[in-house]
Amino acid sequence: MEPVYDVMTRLLTEHFGVPKDQIRPDATLEALEFDSLARLELGMLLTDTFGVSLPEDRADITLAEAAEHLTAAVAAAGAAPLPHKAVR
Repeated sequence: MEPVYDVMTRLLTEHFGVPKDQIRPDATLEALEFDSLARLELGMLLTDTFGVSLPEDRADITLAEAAEHLTAAVAAAGAAPLPHKAVR
């Protein structure tokens, strides 16, 4: 299974059109100009992919923190991540 951070990077570029040069571990969703609707949509995509969700109240979460949270939540749930769906 692909690492969580790599899946997030692909979703950000392919689904949301975020330029690759803006995606860094220390970038926040806020800095990437994700409004509440975009954060919700990303959260739903990540939940569909991994079966766990991001904290909803954290616009300031970094991509590294989000990946760590999702990885820990998947491990705590004792389940393997769901196969990644093709992003269109």
